[in-house]
Amino acid sequence: MIFLRDQFQNYFSVHKAMPSFNIDSFEIFQAVEMAVRETNLPCLVQLSQNEDKFIEAEKLFLLVKKAQLNNLPIYLNMDHCHDLTRMTSLVRLGFDMVHFDGSSLDYQENLDTATSFIKNLKNLNPNIVVEVEFNKINLIENGVNPDSYTKPEQALEFITKTNADLLAVSIGNMHGVNTHTPEQINLDLFTQIATSLPNHFFTLHGGSGIPLEQIKSAINLGIVKININTDLRLAFKKSLLSSINSSDSEKIYDYFSPAIDEVKKIAIEKLINFSN
Repeated sequence: MIFLRDQFQNYFSVHKAMPSFNIDSFEIFQAVEMAVRETNLPCLVQLSQNEDKFIEAEKLFLLVKKAQLNNLPIYLNMDHCHDLTRMTSLVRLGFDMVHFDGSSLDYQENLDTATSFIKNLKNLNPNIVVEVEFNKINLIENGVNPDSYTKPEQALEFITKTNADLLAVSIGNMHGVNTHTPEQINLDLFTQIATSLPNHFFTLHGGSGIPLEQIKSAINLGIVKININTDLRLAFKKSLLSSINSSDSEKIYDYFSPAIDEVKKIAIEKLINFSN
């Protein structure tokens, strides 16, 4: 299997993006693994710090390695992490990518920390892919905040000085899904950011609630990784509730198997839509 950076480069050159699915249970991973097996399209799986506490990154690592031995193009990322020690240990373990989220820090402190940290990681593993973030990407319940949008001049400085591989942009994307009104990302702003950093990779967080036509436009401008979490959780929850309310079975798999199938459908949809 080729290195993740090369996979990103291949996708960037033909205007495609890889979905990056958050994994917070074995069942969600099963669904994603099945989707990749059916489509033979590459993706990332990832966990946040809270998901790491719940299922442990080391366990997910073993599942991914087993999938890779079966020739499935699944890569592994640590998402929205603030703990430098934890990320370093996961790079040593064999993670393909880590996301250092320093957006809660002062800009200069974030810049200095990311610069030093990435230099150390690249010395540890030259093939490691590192994502950075300096603008807070809001939760859906907090609404749009243009003050937190990524400034092109800061994006240029941050990427140039840190030598990061990907930048998580804040352009109106939010974590979560607004079930009433689709999110609208600022493609004009992203065009300015991408123009200031030609041939550079970007990540779109909060991909679950963004209309596909806007996602396609963002991919054409340089997005190579799109984070998907809430769509998977909503599909799983809806199916699980339906099964529980309609069955008296005591067998766990009678409830989880339909939910896995529903999540798999979402994963297949994202894999195909982002690469066509």
